[in-house]
Amino acid sequence: MSEPRRGDRLYRTEAIVLSGVDFKEADRILTLYTREHGKIGVIAKGIRKPGSKLGYGLDQLARVRVMLARGRELDVVTNVELVDPHLPLSGDLRAYSYASHMGELVNRLTKEHEEQRKLFDLLAGAISVVSDGVDPFAVARYFEMSLFSLLGYRIELYSCVRCGRELQAMVNSLSPRLGGLICPACELADAAALPLSVNAQKYLRLLDREGLTEIVHRLPGDALRAEVEQAMLLYARYYCERDLTSLAVLRSMQHNDQVEPVSSSGD
Repeated sequence: MSEPRRGDRLYRTEAIVLSGVDFKEADRILTLYTREHGKIGVIAKGIRKPGSKLGYGLDQLARVRVMLARGRELDVVTNVELVDPHLPLSGDLRAYSYASHMGELVNRLTKEHEEQRKLFDLLAGAISVVSDGVDPFAVARYFEMSLFSLLGYRIELYSCVRCGRELQAMVNSLSPRLGGLICPACELADAAALPLSVNAQKYLRLLDREGLTEIVHRLPGDALRAEVEQAMLLYARYYCERDLTSLAVLRSMQHNDQVEPVSSSGD
């Protein structure tokens, strides 16, 4: 079932809060990803008033059970029960940024009212393990690979998507437009393709074959992390058809940390 029956004025669903925007004086319009109904837009009336019963529970990335009443344009939140607020994320900018990135991907790549229970479970599980302290970089990469596969955008990592030949242990390039890696002989097929080192390709293949359980034990260096992340963001951006923003602040802070202060000692 993709939507509740039209005769059901009230219905309950489990959801993850993807985003929210303030509306009028005290309301907020929310985007939820639900287990039973896919992505839906709802309105929480009066949520910004002091003492609102909805004020605690509908924070971004929280996992909740909500009671909804049918509205003319947006269904209305009438009650909220917290399943998991993911409180550790509020004190960890890195973890929160990666969890937000995963939510942003779901928001950008899905249409409203398309039920995808496997996607709900994937997102809920990924946010939960990041909140539990698992390396958010590894979780985000696993999530991206799994999400692309679920939505029909699986990355081809083993054969050239242009000529079909098995890829060799050399620099090959990632082409989001073509859906995977292309060999050096076919690199002119997509001038925008991103060259990937052998180690970056190995990391992605290990993730594809073994999943998160294996990859969390690998500790790639900063250069490899940056290369893999750049590749995955490039791929995601192509299918989202816009820039992704959740990791921008984190990347900016990491860049600033790498800039050494100018010495004033005169040495």
